[in-house]
Amino acid sequence: MAVKPDEYTDVPEHGHVGAPAHESDTVPLHINVSDEDRGGVGGFVDSWKSLLTGMKITGMRALGPDKTLRYPDEKVTLSPRWRGALVLKGVLGRDEIPIIRDESTKYNAFIDDLYKQERLPPCAGNCPVNVDARGQSYYLAEGMSAEAYELVRERNIMPGVLGRICHHPCETACRRNYYDEPISIRPLHRFAYEEYAKVREERVKVFKFTRDEKVAVIGSGPSGLAAALDLMALGYRVVMYEKEHSPGGALLSGVPSYRLPREVLSTEINSLVQMGLDLRVGIEIGKDVPIDHLLGEFDAVLIAAGLQTSRIIPVPGHDAQGVQGALDFLKGANWKGDAGVKGKRVMVIGGGNVAVDVARCALRVGATEVRLACLEGDQEMPCHPWEIEEALDEGVIAMCSLGPHEVVTSEGVVTGMKMRECLSVFDEMGRFAPNYGEGYTEVECDVVVFAVGTAPVLGDLVAGSDLELNERGILPVDGTLFTTAMPNVFASGEVVTGPGSAIGSIATGHEAATSIHRYLSGASLTENRIPRPVPVYEKYQQAALDGVEESRRRVEMPMAKPEARRVDFRQVELGITHLEALNEAARCLRCQSEVCVGCTFCARTCPDYAIQVQRVDDPGGRALTRYDLDLSKCSFCGLCAEQCPTNALCNTGQYELSFYRRDLMVFDRDEMLRDGGGTRATGADAVRAIESGEVQ
Repeated sequence: MAVKPDEYTDVPEHGHVGAPAHESDTVPLHINVSDEDRGGVGGFVDSWKSLLTGMKITGMRALGPDKTLRYPDEKVTLSPRWRGALVLKGVLGRDEIPIIRDESTKYNAFIDDLYKQERLPPCAGNCPVNVDARGQSYYLAEGMSAEAYELVRERNIMPGVLGRICHHPCETACRRNYYDEPISIRPLHRFAYEEYAKVREERVKVFKFTRDEKVAVIGSGPSGLAAALDLMALGYRVVMYEKEHSPGGALLSGVPSYRLPREVLSTEINSLVQMGLDLRVGIEIGKDVPIDHLLGEFDAVLIAAGLQTSRIIPVPGHDAQGVQGALDFLKGANWKGDAGVKGKRVMVIGGGNVAVDVARCALRVGATEVRLACLEGDQEMPCHPWEIEEALDEGVIAMCSLGPHEVVTSEGVVTGMKMRECLSVFDEMGRFAPNYGEGYTEVECDVVVFAVGTAPVLGDLVAGSDLELNERGILPVDGTLFTTAMPNVFASGEVVTGPGSAIGSIATGHEAATSIHRYLSGASLTENRIPRPVPVYEKYQQAALDGVEESRRRVEMPMAKPEARRVDFRQVELGITHLEALNEAARCLRCQSEVCVGCTFCARTCPDYAIQVQRVDDPGGRALTRYDLDLSKCSFCGLCAEQCPTNALCNTGQYELSFYRRDLMVFDRDEMLRDGGGTRATGADAVRAIESGEVQ
């Protein structure tokens, strides 16, 4: 039956029709559909013509280039965004969490390599000395506290000390910030120390001195101690000189004991002495012993003398009776428990951590009123937020956006402080350039303490040597190699960097020790040397904690009550319990380890509820007990793999399944650990089914 032409049959045939005329409202159309073959010779000829035409097309395409992929000879190149059946690289309980550990001279290269491979956890990468906080958490959760302490000490040198005073940049970078709250890494340092102290005597190992060269270290602060530990580990004899009668440098004289108990500091330094450090106190180089004597006796000398004097702003009245520098004030408060302010009103000038320490110490040594004035606004203060919060809780009065104008005096004695309104601290280029307004504020006080900076005092120390100070009294030092004008003299710590953190000073001590070792070994100080890496990680806003289970929350450090702690120097932070420490260590996600720790974030992320995860957290037996992936639910979106903090959960190119039974679509833990190669996902379930006869 044929369809008859319609009213438009007078137009050319359909195959030759062009675009319709612009003015036409209709589209010309010619349809000729028939299920009747033309008979006779004509039909026979038409059939052969059609056959020959098809053979011609087939031949031309056969002789031309391939239009399709010939499987399996020609492999399919998968897009990097392809999401196949998931696999796990490793699981807790079967696979070891990698420990970040190497010789001090090779540590930078090791860290740099891990970072390039995306195997460096953010906590370690953001630490100035790259402490393996992940390894610490692993050891603690497994009940191996002594091992955790010794691992941290290789880079931190004094975990008990830094576990109380460090500003913990590791926690800032902790990936758990993205999910809920960061791991309490600093309190875990303290816990590891407290557990190690119980077995310290039996675990201290004495270094063997395998080198003939000797090294002198001037100063017993964190930088010098770090360098000494590295050099002793390399086989050198190290003699350390400290001008005070007790070691510790700024940790002893500047850090209040309510933050750092003196017995903790002395215990950790004594451990270094037991390990082989020759510590000589009460000897001031430059006065008691000229530095030239050291240069003649030792093969290398490290100057780690720190900062010894406070800067005082030369405003009118700055030389009046009652004006002090922060360092002298802190020494009096820390060493004598009396800074001469009992029953007096104290004004502290400065907004940094030292200024906050001065203000809190002033309360503890009897000041009736303590005010802290700084140029910055209350949201811009350079001190750590928790420091000023604790100070305010104790009764310190903060006066922000005010700069010192004049010390008000009467007969040469302080009676008050005149402050000027500060509109901004920095200019458009970010340079320090305070912009003052017209407003003034005058406050009555009896003592003014300037906490606006510190400086080295090295004139006597370098006297008689070829070392020269610049016009500001600073020793010129290469800030990367920590070398000076004399090839066998090196420097580290705040004498090089200026005021900074204890952990930052320790970092310079490690670098200086590497330079000393290269110098004494006759090697180039720069050739094939990797500078200290500065990894960059994503920054996270504080996660919303609404609905977050208590078990996922960070352990809170218990604090002494403000009204009780402000009257003496007892510890403000009371410490966490053994159980709290174990639970906190178990919260660590073991980032970048490629070992699944059962954090369940993949299951929480999955929109199809295709994943089920379980683990046990018994110390010494922590293990992932269940990991089920239901492929019948999985949409292969890949969100779970993107969330995985350890990089253990990965997409594969296994887009083919070699079984069809629905009950085999659930991959258990063993199958998730299969080889992720090839294109087929067969796995343990299918193999077991075949072996048991369930599937032929």
